[in-house]
Amino acid sequence: MSKYEHLFSPLKIAGITVKNRYAVGPMGANYLYGEKGCYTEDGVDYFTDRARGGFGLIVTGSNVANLTVDPFDPINGNPNPAYAPGKFMVNAQELLRRVHSYGGRMFMQVSMGPGRMRDGKSCSAIPKYKEPDKLTEVLTKEEIETKIADMIKLAKLAKGWGYDGVEIHGMHWGYLLDQFAMAYTNHRTDEYGGDLDGRLTIHRKIIQGIKEACGKDYPLSIRMCLKTYMAGYNKSTLTGEDEVGRTIEEGVEIARKFEEYGVDMLNVNTGTYDTFYYCVGPYYMPHGYNIEFARRVKQAVNIPVYVAGKMDNPEMCERAIADGSIDGVVLARASLVDAHYPEKVFMGRESLIRPCIACTNCIDTVLAGDGPLCSVNPTAMRDHEKALTPATDKKKVLVIGGGVSSMEAARTCFLRGHDVELYEASGALGGHLIEAGSHPFKDGIAALNRWYQNELTRLGVPVHLNTPMDAEKIKAARPDAVILAVGSTHFMPKIPGIDHHKTAGCYDVLMKNVKPGKKVVVVGGGMTGCELAYDLAAYEHCDVTLVEALPEVMSSGPAVPKAVHAMLIDLLDYYRVRIMTGNAIAAVNDEGAVIKSMADGSEQTLEADTVVMAIGLRPRADMTSELAGSGIQVFTTGDGLQVGNIRTCVSGAYEIARSI
Repeated sequence: MSKYEHLFSPLKIAGITVKNRYAVGPMGANYLYGEKGCYTEDGVDYFTDRARGGFGLIVTGSNVANLTVDPFDPINGNPNPAYAPGKFMVNAQELLRRVHSYGGRMFMQVSMGPGRMRDGKSCSAIPKYKEPDKLTEVLTKEEIETKIADMIKLAKLAKGWGYDGVEIHGMHWGYLLDQFAMAYTNHRTDEYGGDLDGRLTIHRKIIQGIKEACGKDYPLSIRMCLKTYMAGYNKSTLTGEDEVGRTIEEGVEIARKFEEYGVDMLNVNTGTYDTFYYCVGPYYMPHGYNIEFARRVKQAVNIPVYVAGKMDNPEMCERAIADGSIDGVVLARASLVDAHYPEKVFMGRESLIRPCIACTNCIDTVLAGDGPLCSVNPTAMRDHEKALTPATDKKKVLVIGGGVSSMEAARTCFLRGHDVELYEASGALGGHLIEAGSHPFKDGIAALNRWYQNELTRLGVPVHLNTPMDAEKIKAARPDAVILAVGSTHFMPKIPGIDHHKTAGCYDVLMKNVKPGKKVVVVGGGMTGCELAYDLAAYEHCDVTLVEALPEVMSSGPAVPKAVHAMLIDLLDYYRVRIMTGNAIAAVNDEGAVIKSMADGSEQTLEADTVVMAIGLRPRADMTSELAGSGIQVFTTGDGLQVGNIRTCVSGAYEIARSI
């Protein structure tokens, strides 16, 4: 028996039973849908792989029910089974046959539309999310009732096609049904507005209509936001205070009403697009940050409550189910990273789970219409396109470097059947994962480093630490191919005082080789500098000033995901980090940091006990030119090619390794 007996106990939802408490969360997955809104081959495989991997319940991404009231693009927009129901039926039945063969259950998520979050009409004339200076068009009563009818129609179609249940994409992320439910966004005076009961009229009609059309035993779930954390349009409240949207008390009351209307299951989370980092919890968020809210709902209703929000800790989830806080666990990003997550937990082989690092890059690629693309799983949602094939010609491959690029390249080459050896000059694997994973809020990065090391050990890839390699040693080893992933180094500016005892490099501070004083100036407002400033202010209780030469922090290098950027800015503000943009470091002296205005060249001295340089990374020189003409295939990847992030390093290394 698994030590997680509650996680792997069955659960009854209306007329069906799911085999365990793990559910695949819905993700925007336009890439999985092709012509006429049907699933692509990769789309069918994506869901099937998660059923094969042990998930008891799979919830699709949102399927917009209406084709007429809001603008609709059947090719590039969200999937829409109603666009070509006959074609979709054949496609869906093949998918469901495969999912069911593994004992999985699948719900279709049906959506009323985005409202102000895209270009849709809303319940009232309220600011558009992307263009807050413009107001939405207002839905007429007739248009509302058309949308209600189409929601019911699509749910009935889903039942006929064989879906095990439907989920209303409802009070979620601030989409249209969320806008109807909130007094802040719903200013109607007809039956669809007013008090809470009036604002929930549209939800009641949809729920009762679906139950009437599909039968009381046909499972109906609703995805709902329990608390919005809105301080206004496009403005979040980090602490939860000054809430203008939905309080947790109102969220609990709405949950009670949904049960009264006929809902069989609640899929709960928090946040809206306006408060995005609550929707998709970046690494600054604690694991299970919605469990306490879910517990309050569970105490108020008698139907199953599933919860999402960094639920990627089996021990935590087992406790939450055992003590009655929740009934089920929703994994979206973690299921994207590792399709076999539940199977590995069940087997007691948690160390084999490829960890989600909560970077939220996947969400940004969804919003860009090309995702989700995963930073640590280069084949996510592209299993056919990016699949590994056995090497037809077994080669001897040397991988030079010990960072994430090197480890991914070595692992992938080995899996393809090559004879692989990895050489690292230092005494440890991980490269920049080591320092990044030292932050108390980046346990996912540390977990990723452990996973790669475990994989290399499990596979038996020879790893040579404390073994620097040069071109002559590589030639002497006579490999067929060499992958140079030598990484990057932290840049130290050539300024007066760079060797002053108050000057420290960010690496030494992160690795605790240098203990900073009470007053700290961090030079460099990229991700490294901003996160270091937050770490020092929040965890070391330092008085921190952040200096950046550019007009804005986090404005250079690879794009910072929206949720990460927004939350980090709010955290810096909350912990009173002083940010001085438009200033460059000029010198370090006995008083502290001398900074120079980029606008007028004026200088000022910031009193500091420690001045930390976090100006960025520079590629290390590789040996490409020295290996020219040697008869060895030479590839350069990772930061040694161009300084990037984990996603660029992993995807680049994987691409090279699968081509050798």
